[in-house]
Amino acid sequence: MLHSLIGAFVVLFIIFVPLERLFPLHKEQAILRKGWFNDLLHFFLNRFLVLGGTFAIVAVPYVLFQKLFHTPFQVAVTSQPAWLQFIEAFVVAEIAFYAIHRLAHTVPWLWKFHAIHHSLEEMDWLASARLHPVDLIVANVVVGLPLALLGFSEATFGIYSLWGAVQAIFIHSNLRFRFGPLRWLTATPEFHHWHHANEAAAINKNFGFPLIDLILGTAYMPEGQWPARYGIDEHIPLNYLKQLTYPFRKTYSKK
Repeated sequence: MLHSLIGAFVVLFIIFVPLERLFPLHKEQAILRKGWFNDLLHFFLNRFLVLGGTFAIVAVPYVLFQKLFHTPFQVAVTSQPAWLQFIEAFVVAEIAFYAIHRLAHTVPWLWKFHAIHHSLEEMDWLASARLHPVDLIVANVVVGLPLALLGFSEATFGIYSLWGAVQAIFIHSNLRFRFGPLRWLTATPEFHHWHHANEAAAINKNFGFPLIDLILGTAYMPEGQWPARYGIDEHIPLNYLKQLTYPFRKTYSKK
């Protein structure tokens, strides 16, 4: 697994660092910006914590209720063409992600974990890695469980997971690309940067897929504008181990 992580990091570095130098949103931002090495630890170490935590949560219920994972309905779902499965899985997963992401901003005990991600004050491709493992485990279970119960194939799981991972890196990147009307059809840096904005009008906006946010009234993307600053008012330590323990050792109040 470590070799795969190193390989993925090298490929992403080769792709995104030149892009962020050629088409930067914030030209003054350094490649090794504040917190870069902290987020590098998140990139490499969280994978092991999240896999272990997710397995611990999912394994026991699966053993107890495995008959629920082998129904005629699920066989019918798996028998569908791969492209149709992906579309269906995408819709289900995006709705589930929107729900848990919005709850992470409104339920205090969820927010104290999710706040680690929102402590980012500069955005780039590696910023997507700064996630508390508990935050990521909860999101994985909430998104993955409906897909498993509905019977989508392992290939569909894999394709959606790859899509989600690449998109997460892209929407955090320090890129000034604009997509015109297409910006409402998929998440982009222009859309997601507002989710991280430390500005009153953008608080609790842009939780996931733009069309879902539009329908539910949580979309915010003013034409031709970008956030002036990112982050949250609460001080969160810029240290990997302290970020892991922070939600457990401090009473946290969302601003």
